[in-house]
Amino acid sequence: MMKRMFLGAVAAIVLTTAAGAQQSPLPYGSPVTLAQAKTIVAAAEQSAQSRNFTMAFAIVEPSGELVLFHKMDGTQYGSDLVAREKARTAARFKRSTKAFFDSIAGGRNAVLSLPGVVAIEGGTPIVINGQIVGAIGVSGGTSEQDGEVAAAALLGLK
Repeated sequence: MMKRMFLGAVAAIVLTTAAGAQQSPLPYGSPVTLAQAKTIVAAAEQSAQSRNFTMAFAIVEPSGELVLFHKMDGTQYGSDLVAREKARTAARFKRSTKAFFDSIAGGRNAVLSLPGVVAIEGGTPIVINGQIVGAIGVSGGTSEQDGEVAAAALLGLK
């Protein structure tokens, strides 16, 4: 009974934005292709280079399995794992990792106990034709910088 109540509370937290409004997650679509992943990573790297950042980029399919990983020369070693985990979180939970950060900042500490969740900015679902086809994870800067580069990488996708 207690476990069921906890899982129900977690589900409510996960489906509530920081502002408190319920959101309807988009459906999953066919997984992002390698060609699409390469295009997204190229845009991410260009954005990072223009800001003099060295970063790691991970693209995953909706299941969270890796499609493409790319690390710029000089990127800190810890960013490898962080980029992959940000992408997995965004894909598997159908929302940006910033949404989890915002939930925690708003006092919803139950998010901290969700396995496999990275609650720092830089993981964003990849949406094409209204469907989540994967996610990007970016690491190497501040969490805000990671989020900006992830967003820039996805500009122009349809």
